[in-house]
Amino acid sequence: MSKTIRFTDPDYFAFPKLRWTACHFRELMPTTVVTRGTGAARVLERAIDEGLDYSEDYSDPDADVRVYAEAGSPLPEPEGYDGPNSYVDFLQTVQPLPGTEHGKAFGYKTVNADALGWLVARTIDLSVAGALVERVWAPIGAEREAFYTVDSIGTPFAGGGFDAVLRDMARLGQLMLDEGVADGRQVIPAAAIERIRDGGDRDAFALSDHPGLPGWSYRGMWRNTEDDHAVHAARGVHGQTVYIDPAAGMVIARFASHPVAANAADDATSLPAYRAVAEHLMAQGERSDDGSNGAAHEASSNATDPAARADQTGQPGLLDGEWTVEDIANRGIIDTAVASLNFTTDGRLSGSGTCNRLLGSWSRDADGSPSQGSASCCTVCPRARWPRAMPRRSVTVGPGDTPDSRRRT
Repeated sequence: MSKTIRFTDPDYFAFPKLRWTACHFRELMPTTVVTRGTGAARVLERAIDEGLDYSEDYSDPDADVRVYAEAGSPLPEPEGYDGPNSYVDFLQTVQPLPGTEHGKAFGYKTVNADALGWLVARTIDLSVAGALVERVWAPIGAEREAFYTVDSIGTPFAGGGFDAVLRDMARLGQLMLDEGVADGRQVIPAAAIERIRDGGDRDAFALSDHPGLPGWSYRGMWRNTEDDHAVHAARGVHGQTVYIDPAAGMVIARFASHPVAANAADDATSLPAYRAVAEHLMAQGERSDDGSNGAAHEASSNATDPAARADQTGQPGLLDGEWTVEDIANRGIIDTAVASLNFTTDGRLSGSGTCNRLLGSWSRDADGSPSQGSASCCTVCPRARWPRAMPRRSVTVGPGDTPDSRRRT
């Protein structure tokens, strides 16, 4: 890079800085790991209110959230900086807002989430990252390790520094949907899930600056729609979402980088879309109950698809799930990396090149058999991974190319 990118830069949330940091988070910031444990991947209450003298207006370059970010930066401080030098230092400076009543009006404040991480660490004698490993990440059968960014003294940023792959965020959502159970184990007490689904103080939420969310509430770090679907969602400021719809049995995990740091910027389109997907799934379920579902037709079509059909030895077909590459050019794969490929019936090809996402297409011969595919990636891998990764701008697989791989179940 030709220059340093800081979270506190006035144009941090503008293209291309925000997009670049989304792809290179661990290269930009020091992190602490949240390990996934061993084994195959599996197919928190807080006081929040407006009564703090703390501004979280991301569009204001002088807002307290900017000072907060500067305090948590592990990079050398700019010349002349004399403010707090860690998250803990900053949290001790936050004071009540004069003239406000504690608990009367809801107001999301990231500093409260960070304070909660501090309380967790002191209570169980583990960092918030260590607590997540022991209590959640390993038990849910996460596919990949996750990370927290840290400040200059190594404190994980519990308020917004968590970095994980999308499928693992969906597993976290599935844990919530399944009332805290994963692989038959009660990972989170069912009573805690029930409390979240029951919602919080709707009157307090109504006094907040969320005119586009009438009737909603907030409890246990989750927003609750208080509707007939009992939807609850964890939401990030740029549109990131883990959306749980118990009525539809649906989980939506979404990564986003909306340039406006406020969910109100895309709620008008995102929330109706989530609801539409839920209603579609419920309608499909109703048709399945009366025998009119189209699943039988889909199964029949797949049965005649040479790429989807398992061969006579019982080996899975090309479309039978995600394929994990175990070797590239006899050089192996880095243990902590995952190289994978997904083939879909509409000719799309996607996957991971260990440190890159691959997107492309594949085609068939005249008899319907797989012919060749190509995919491109958006970034260049770190040099240390070049020998055992897919670092090129494109990869092509043609007839006779048989990477050593196994299907992920």
